[in-house]
Amino acid sequence: MKRLIFGTKGYAGFEKVVVAILTLMVAASVVLTLAQSGIALVKVISSESHLLDHEGFIKVFGTFMTVLIALEFNHTVLADITTSSPLVKVRAVLLVALLALSRKVVLVDFKEVAYTSMIGLAVLIVAVAGAYWVLYPEEARCKELVKSMPDPEH
Repeated sequence: MKRLIFGTKGYAGFEKVVVAILTLMVAASVVLTLAQSGIALVKVISSESHLLDHEGFIKVFGTFMTVLIALEFNHTVLADITTSSPLVKVRAVLLVALLALSRKVVLVDFKEVAYTSMIGLAVLIVAVAGAYWVLYPEEARCKELVKSMPDPEH
């Protein structure tokens, strides 16, 4: 049987280059968003009504959450892609999706958003959390299977 391109060392090298570029791009995004967070925080604190400015607080907290999501993306998804395991790290992607959904919940203005949108958001959160929960035993079983497989590089 002929070996596919995705199993070759050439493709693994290509994937590592793509991951390195993505890591640099996400790092640049983190730095820029962190600067934006600092500027927003200074603006909120320097305003006269900083203790009562709920909108300013939500904006600052939203940028903080964006930085955390980007860091988690860099830490989990990009790091997991470079492992030798052939498994797709679906749980890592679902974790980042849960963080993004939690950011949305924090930033949503409940007075302005229709209840149907809130129901849709709740359904999304339950679906992603359910998928995350269901995949845990499966991933543990697959990790044991991968450990028992011989290393193809040797």
